[in-house]
Amino acid sequence: MKKIVLFCILLLGGVLFGEILYWYSFNETHVSVLGYHGILPKKLNTSYDEFIVDQEKFEQELKYLQKKKYQTLTLDEFYDWRKKKKRKKHKSVLITFDDGYQNNYDYAFPLLKKYKMKATVFIIGEKAENNIDNYLSLKTIKKAKKEFPNITFASHSYQLHNHDKKDYKTIQEDIIKMKSIINTKFYAYPHGESSKEYRIALKENGYKMAFTFGPGKEHRKATQKDNTYKVPRLNISQNMSLQKFKLRLSLPF
Repeated sequence: MKKIVLFCILLLGGVLFGEILYWYSFNETHVSVLGYHGILPKKLNTSYDEFIVDQEKFEQELKYLQKKKYQTLTLDEFYDWRKKKKRKKHKSVLITFDDGYQNNYDYAFPLLKKYKMKATVFIIGEKAENNIDNYLSLKTIKKAKKEFPNITFASHSYQLHNHDKKDYKTIQEDIIKMKSIINTKFYAYPHGESSKEYRIALKENGYKMAFTFGPGKEHRKATQKDNTYKVPRLNISQNMSLQKFKLRLSLPF
């Protein structure tokens, strides 16, 4: 008898927990902003860099999003939801890539198109302008906009990856230089590092929104209450299993 009662309690607890996760996954208060970097086929991904995800693994994640009927947002759609101008569709995510690697075009964009999903790539202006190996060139970006209209491009700075000290003047100069590379109002901080000076400079130059990056306290879902210039993202790495990916999307934070 005791075993039956215990079983019923555990079953009820499991059902309630499932209902809570279900409610949170459908509510309007949180959005998972997925942060990727590079994508390579497993046979080519030999660097053991956690920020380079196997193409096969990436496709599994896209299949899961499709199966569970997640909707992918553009930056404008996400911004309008945050400003409460529009209600987002249930179970929405924002897919982002940092740095603008050539392998995004080769291995990620075709899959995103296949599964009819939108995404944003934050490019480094200096890399694109100077045709640096392994990075998207301005020519390729122009080509990608025609081939993959589901992909948008935004700023990851012109060359602030190379500056340890980012004072206001340096940031201002970099932002102005980036304007000649891409017309955008959205920004992802190099290495995810924000500052008061950074936020002031971005606001003064008409940027509407800026993203940080996990891990730590910035590795969480975005809410409408977050600072517009400190929007958090979830770090999706090679080390994250599919089960953990699924769980991460279900959790309420």
